[in-house]
Parts: sequence; C-alpha cells; structure tokens
Amino acid sequence: MSRKDGVILASRTLAVLLLVWAFTELSHLPGTVYTFMHYSSVELSSASATRYYRHSDLIALGFLVARVMGFSLLSRWLYQGGPEVCELLLPSDTQEITAAE
Repeated sequence: MSRKDGVILASRTLAVLLLVWAFTELSHLPGTVYTFMHYSSVELSSASATRYYRHSDLIALGFLVARVMGFSLLSRWLYQGGPEVCELLLPSDTQEITAAE
C-alpha cells in the first residue's frame, strides 16, 4: 500500500466517522427544538427562571446546529482529500527534507 492509498483510506474512514457523529447529533435536534419551543411559550413562576430556560435552550440549540454543520463540513473536506489532507494526516518529515538539501 502506497502512502497516497493509506492517506485516502484514513481520510475516508475519518469522514465516515464524522458523518455518523453528525447524524447522531442530528437525532438530538427534535428534542432540543421541542424543549426550546416549550420554554419559549410557557411562563414559569419566576421571570428569571423563564429567561434562564429560554436562553439555555437557545444556546444548546445553537451549539447543536453548529456541531452538525461542523461535522458535516469536516467530513466532506476529509472525503474529498487533497494535499492539505495528506499533509494533515501524514506530514512530511522536515528533517528528511533538510538533510536531502
């Protein structure tokens, strides 16, 4: 197996793993949206508690969406490969380059 084949295999394996993580996070989206919608329409006994739950659920929802997008974009980048991915997964040894010159 050549260096290029190994990098392609590793990058595509990582891409599939990240895609599975994205789908796992996506499965939590309905529950988080439901919780956010519940606390955005209900008034608790304390105004500060209502505000806390609304903001807390909005922050959780925002980070959940950011994780799904981040995992998806990173998965796509790794699957496409390229010289940047090759250098990330299997960097060239700078000592060998210096010694060869």
